[in-house]
Amino acid sequence: MLLRLLIIFSLCCFSLDAGAADWQQGGSSELPVTLEADELSYDNETGRYRASGNVQLIRGEMDVRSRILWWNQKSGEVEAEGDVLMTSPDEQLSGSKVHYNLQQETGSIENGHLFLREQNLHVLGKNIERLGTFDYRISDGTFTTCDGEIPSWKFGASQLDVTLGGYARAKNAVFYLKDVPFFYLPYMVYPAKSERESGLLVPRVGYSEQRGFQYNGAYYQVLGRNQDATIYFDYLSEMGIGKGLEYRYIFGKGNVGEARVYHIDVDKVDGVEVGEERYAIEWQHNGLLPGGVRMVADAEYVDDDEYFEDFGEVAEEYNKDKVQSIFSLSKNWGKYNLIGQFKYTKDLEVDDPTTLQLLPRITFDAIRQRLGESIFYYQLESEYTNFRRDEGLRGERLMLRPNLSTSLQLWNRIDVTPEVAYRDRYYWGLSDGSGSEQEGIVEFTTRVNTRLQKIYKQPIGPIDKLRHSLEPEVIYRYTPDVNQTHLPDFDAGDRVAEANRIEYALVQRFTARFNREEGDATYRDLLYLRLSQNYDLREEAQDEPFSAIRGELTLLPTDRAKVLMDSTFDIDRGEWSKFAVEGHVEDQQENALQVMYRYDRDQGIDYGSLKLDVAFLKPFYVGYEKRYDFAENEQLEDLLGIEYRQQCWSALLTFRENDTDRAVMLTFTMSGIGSVGGVSGNLGGI
Repeated sequence: MLLRLLIIFSLCCFSLDAGAADWQQGGSSELPVTLEADELSYDNETGRYRASGNVQLIRGEMDVRSRILWWNQKSGEVEAEGDVLMTSPDEQLSGSKVHYNLQQETGSIENGHLFLREQNLHVLGKNIERLGTFDYRISDGTFTTCDGEIPSWKFGASQLDVTLGGYARAKNAVFYLKDVPFFYLPYMVYPAKSERESGLLVPRVGYSEQRGFQYNGAYYQVLGRNQDATIYFDYLSEMGIGKGLEYRYIFGKGNVGEARVYHIDVDKVDGVEVGEERYAIEWQHNGLLPGGVRMVADAEYVDDDEYFEDFGEVAEEYNKDKVQSIFSLSKNWGKYNLIGQFKYTKDLEVDDPTTLQLLPRITFDAIRQRLGESIFYYQLESEYTNFRRDEGLRGERLMLRPNLSTSLQLWNRIDVTPEVAYRDRYYWGLSDGSGSEQEGIVEFTTRVNTRLQKIYKQPIGPIDKLRHSLEPEVIYRYTPDVNQTHLPDFDAGDRVAEANRIEYALVQRFTARFNREEGDATYRDLLYLRLSQNYDLREEAQDEPFSAIRGELTLLPTDRAKVLMDSTFDIDRGEWSKFAVEGHVEDQQENALQVMYRYDRDQGIDYGSLKLDVAFLKPFYVGYEKRYDFAENEQLEDLLGIEYRQQCWSALLTFRENDTDRAVMLTFTMSGIGSVGGVSGNLGGI
């Protein structure tokens, strides 16, 4: 800035030779200074130097240019006038006249223009004064992050006090679009620092049919280098007053997390007086504790089943059917892993006291490893679960599944992996008074697979080589028919289905190698296709022994386009039982299209969505999203966003309609300043 740039005049050497000087001044500064001009003179009585005509003073990375420059060696006064320009790698300052005192480090510039390159921030003023090391005062000034003689937006103020690393305070502030005044603020405060700073955040306003007019205010508080918090205050004209707190932290050993709590006094819902309180709590954490124990938390709880229906802004929120809280501790010893987990689930669709809670579930697993020096491998899966619920059967279960396997290779091409396992389950503490139960089942599996491949070395466009591989696979599974009706029925682990079937699959891959000019080659699977089916060998399945055919496809023709598909075709009925497809394509200009479709005959799901981003209408950007339920023949959500962008500001107008609400949102954003209008997206982060 002005002050730092002017410090260059506290020089230690001064060069003078036919209009240039080279002169040593006893160590008053460590950096050498070069001063060049068409004319250069010195007054012995006043100790004042005068340079005129194409004046250039260079000290380190600082460059000062003007038509005329005076420097008083005794008083430290510096004056420069006539197209004064001071530049450094980070900033630039220009004006008609500069007066600065090197000893006091204070001064002023008339008709000044300060430009900070990193923030693209322009500050102009009739008079810019430096009052201290970090304090400036600008009279009749403006600031903006827009370029041009007439910027797209700017703030003007009769007086602007700026403390670098602190705040800027403006009196009689006027916001301009181009040169047209838009609104007036008698007093305005905003952060003037790159680091985090406590203070009020820009409030946001909006309207929703369900919530009415909204005012969303927030206060941001820095608690330290690794902690901060945000306090929220929301006024919803149709519902009530909301308060929220968000806390974020980063501690040692990668312990990172954030916690949020929100509370609202609800006066009305859909125009009906309710007079109730609602709150939501969320905590996410991941990190290591002493002893190498990893702690993970992903907890979410709401006290009211309709919380997200009333306050959710996006589909993933307002149509939630449950919330879960999961807390786990885990320890890994290379080949062994221990995990303890607590899982609590709240059903948001119905008040279901029979919902199972896992308090806790503990697993201990040993990964597949060689048994001594033999050709055999062993593996262990174990799990203890305490099933709790308000109503219904409760109890504890221990499951053990040791298995023994080996790997054989036939003719150096075919891999054969037989495996035998024993799944045992123990139950006790059952609330129905039935005592303890136990049942074990043997499971046998043999997997046979191989790979056939060919490499094509002829270049195809950017592809240097192309590998085509076929991977056939056959799996035989056998599980005897064991009566398990005497066992409790908590989850899928309590009933192991009889099996005597052959599963066969064929995987086809096309893998491309791309040579990069800068060095290493890259690889990408252009196509992955897996077809699979089961053949049931049981006697009771002989009428329909073949299962549905499953097809899984991943298509990546370019690094900006992909198609994913997973489908199941019922050959007995001659129809699809499941079908899911998703396609995405984009370019480098922010144009993008995403289409998704889901169908599940047994679950009654027939659903599609579309998302389109259009950028070729610049400076207008259009985004459109649609979600539709084909089973019910009804629209789930429509979202249209139209954004107008300029170099330093943008305006986004959003229309949203779903099955619970309709809302309009206008957000105005200025580069470097942030959003100054809009609707709070998630009411305090929940």
